[in-house]
Amino acid sequence: MTLGYILMQNLRRNPSRTALTVVAFALPMAIFVAAISCVVALKEIGESNAKQLRLAVHDKTTLTNGLPERKRREIEALDPDRKRLRAVCGMRWFGGRVPDEQNTLTSLAADVDTFPVVYSDAGMTETDVEAWERERRACVVGRAIAEQYEWSVGDRVELHSTVPPYLALEFRVVKIMTNPSVANYFFFRRGYLEESLKEAGSENPICNVFWVKCHSVEDLRWLQVEIDRLFAGTSEATKTEDESVFKSRFTQAMGDLPGLMEAMAVVVVVIIALVAGNTMMMSFRERTRELAVFKAIGFASGRIFAIVLGESVLLSLMGALIGIVPTAAILLVFPVRRLNYGPISSLEVSSDAIIASFAIALTVGLVSGLWPAIQSLRLQTTDALRRVA
Repeated sequence: MTLGYILMQNLRRNPSRTALTVVAFALPMAIFVAAISCVVALKEIGESNAKQLRLAVHDKTTLTNGLPERKRREIEALDPDRKRLRAVCGMRWFGGRVPDEQNTLTSLAADVDTFPVVYSDAGMTETDVEAWERERRACVVGRAIAEQYEWSVGDRVELHSTVPPYLALEFRVVKIMTNPSVANYFFFRRGYLEESLKEAGSENPICNVFWVKCHSVEDLRWLQVEIDRLFAGTSEATKTEDESVFKSRFTQAMGDLPGLMEAMAVVVVVIIALVAGNTMMMSFRERTRELAVFKAIGFASGRIFAIVLGESVLLSLMGALIGIVPTAAILLVFPVRRLNYGPISSLEVSSDAIIASFAIALTVGLVSGLWPAIQSLRLQTTDALRRVA
């Protein structure tokens, strides 16, 4: 009898228990893949943001306190030759909603001249930039938002602001951004917003944040210090942060999803370890006589050890396979769109999550089967036959 034949016969011995054990593995593994994929997506977006070499300059106290637009010129004056600083783009929060919708879009009014440079990850071509500069009501929309509302380039769209004086503005889509890091953003021209505010009787040209595009990491660190030093001790003191730190605050404010997902992953591992350990101990106790018979007819101790340990590993991998493959297939074929959790616009399967899941399943199978396998080595044939007979 081959090892594979014996293992398959053992799994068929109690089909109900085998099926329930596999399901008990599969469900936590499916959750694990989704949870880790979410964490990986956040990390990838953070790494993408770090590569953009952008600094966020905002009021030291709170983002709701706007900074005067003249600060852009003062920041630019720190590097008049543009050897460290590429461009500065002022942005103002609009917080628009599509009519008859409750979801507030991450909609921001940006300086028309420097936005394409500072947000190069928007992927604007020369034609896009020309349309952006020519069209007063131009807007640049992330893919997730465009898909949610079925917008296309050239469409006229309307947003209602959620902040005073609650403007209702019309825009024309000139670009749909495909980069995942900006898929949940809606940008439009700040000049258009300031003109509309002026018409509504609100003349206060401010920016909630100035984005500073740098040439290198060293330039970014230098400017981070120099900008805050420039405005220190004034009524308009600033806090300058790199983009990853700045945006992570918003993610955490919406709930510590990465921490929750990682905690869930730990719980999953504990659950499957308990399930596997309990199943293997029950199986070993039920098959003590059978293992004794194997020894009596000449099976080597090493082969008995392999039978017990192999059953545990096979059961774990079967459960992982049944949980991981359907989940991965669903996320690959039908990636979860419109997630709209902070920077995450969609959830797609992560290869790291799949590899980690199979590694965990293999580890759990080995660990849970190790003690019963060791006990099988210590098993005395005559005592086992006498005890169970």
